[in-house]
Amino acid sequence: MLDTLLARARQEWDRWFPDESVPVFESMLLAGGPAHRDRVSVLLFPAGRRAPQVIMKVGFTRREGAFLAAEFEAMDQLRPLLPSSLTSSMPRALDLLRSGGVTAVSAEVVEGRRLLVPSLTGEVSTAALRLMDSYFRRSLAFSRDLARVGSPSAPLDVSPLVAVTDRFIHMFFSDEPEVERRIRSFGRTLGRTPIEWRPAWQHQDVAVGNVLDHRGHLRFVDWEHAGAGSQPWFDVAYAPIVTSHLAGRVDRLPSVRSAALAVLRPDTPIGSLLRERMEQVWDYPLPLSWGVTLTAMIAAMRRIDDGRAESPEWVDLVRMMLCDDDFRRQVGWLAPKW
Repeated sequence: MLDTLLARARQEWDRWFPDESVPVFESMLLAGGPAHRDRVSVLLFPAGRRAPQVIMKVGFTRREGAFLAAEFEAMDQLRPLLPSSLTSSMPRALDLLRSGGVTAVSAEVVEGRRLLVPSLTGEVSTAALRLMDSYFRRSLAFSRDLARVGSPSAPLDVSPLVAVTDRFIHMFFSDEPEVERRIRSFGRTLGRTPIEWRPAWQHQDVAVGNVLDHRGHLRFVDWEHAGAGSQPWFDVAYAPIVTSHLAGRVDRLPSVRSAALAVLRPDTPIGSLLRERMEQVWDYPLPLSWGVTLTAMIAAMRRIDDGRAESPEWVDLVRMMLCDDDFRRQVGWLAPKW
């Protein structure tokens, strides 16, 4: 298969890069990692260059092929719509190849380095605060601006958001009466509240691992969940969820609850910073805490829909935001009131 991909690259290079002659290039094969056992990536390095120019993602199952095809379509459809200030923020789609049950997506490599996140809990260093402040400010602004891309005349969606809570209960809490009661109570309030919103483009997985920093500008990769029909607040509301997850992983905290409290309480350095930056960009037709709760529900359900491992931390976070009175007291800005 690798020989086929390299031959394809040589054949299509003139189309991908009209101003360049077809180079002699070297390739590097990367395994997909534990989250992607059924895919690999191939980096293409033109001879004499230290940095790759093209990445080819290869999926060997129908499911991984669907993810890669969705990523190609998102990049191919969205990038031409972006204003010039945002164009470099995402990769340029080059090619989609399906052959013999294998799907391969080629894209131009975006330059940038991974964000190396230090400890986010306890006595957070000045350097860590500066890094996270820059990350929050730039990523949240990008997410806000991304939701404004496309047609402003898209029809308003007025369908009750209670449908999200109903499905969440069915998937996770149908056998826990007290938790179900609280979530249904929140859902009934959603059903009675007219919330009008226009479907919008969102990345839907903005996390540190999917972001590169290049000379002060953020670049976003892995667009397989992106779509034009997203709730426009999704990416902004996703920030507390992935920040809590990041803290638990980086600082090796013992539970979802301890990680969330360590970085979401407004009296912690990261929690105070995140709250300030989110409130600066929150301009959506529902309270911030409602948006975060709904987004955590959708993220948890998506893991099941994708056929990947369950994500109990997202489920636990919803439980805490709606049902854990002590957690709600300590993290009041993210505790929905209804």
